[in-house]
Amino acid sequence: MKPQLVIFLAFSSATLLFNAIVIWYAYKAFTNVTYKVTDTLRELQASESSKVWLSALEAASIQAVSLTEKAKNQLANFDPVLARAQSKYEFRLAQIDVQMDKGLTKLRDKTESLQGSLERPANKLGATLSGVFEVMRVFSGEQNVDDANPTPKK
Repeated sequence: MKPQLVIFLAFSSATLLFNAIVIWYAYKAFTNVTYKVTDTLRELQASESSKVWLSALEAASIQAVSLTEKAKNQLANFDPVLARAQSKYEFRLAQIDVQMDKGLTKLRDKTESLQGSLERPANKLGATLSGVFEVMRVFSGEQNVDDANPTPKK
């Protein structure tokens, strides 16, 4: 049991030492970053050009806020105008739609009526001509195409 305990303690010590080294390097890295950020901020505070630049950015942001507010107000005032226009044109488009439906219904009815008035005489004429041709065929002695008998009629 003793060798196992020694091996366990050796690995635990190695892990503890490794973790301590990693934490120390992380501390050093964060310290260096903190110093660099602090030095940069001090340089920005001391520099006149950065102060002018920051004040210009501040003025630009204030102007952007005021322009955004104006645009928001104008859009809010324009909303009722858009709503009125939409309702007006919506009603007018509905009227046009109804008128178009009525016109198309009349056109369809007239077309059907015209088609019927042309078909009836054409069907009657076709039936009459068919009858006349059949009578002429019978009197001329021609064989009927529909007749299955191969011998001619006498």
